[in-house]
Amino acid sequence: MRHISWIVTIPVALVAILFAISNRGIVTLSLWPLPFTLATPVYLATLVALVLGFLAGGFVVWNSQRRHRRRARREGNRVLYLERELKEAQARAAAAEKRLAESTRPVSGPVAGTLPGSALPVPAAENSTPTVH
Repeated sequence: MRHISWIVTIPVALVAILFAISNRGIVTLSLWPLPFTLATPVYLATLVALVLGFLAGGFVVWNSQRRHRRRARREGNRVLYLERELKEAQARAAAAEKRLAESTRPVSGPVAGTLPGSALPVPAAENSTPTVH
């Protein structure tokens, strides 16, 4: 990218220098309702007018893009807010899962509803207590 800028800058600078050397005559500038006049070389008047036009055009473009910059800034802030909310929700979900795991974990012995030494559930007849009539 740096090379491309030099490729553009060098020819533009050479044209500006050649223009300044070729147009050294004096021109008088005045603005009708004002009594002021200014005697300046042609190249200076032309280059100043070009620079002012460039700056004015840049300002117009910058100002016209204001809506897009504002929307991008708002959406960026919204993304940050939503990322923060997501992290908080993930932290709450992890804490809830941890509390759930701790509350359902047996204190000692086999897991309720299974036979000792296996993960198979206990049949309903063995799991119930006998009733005496």
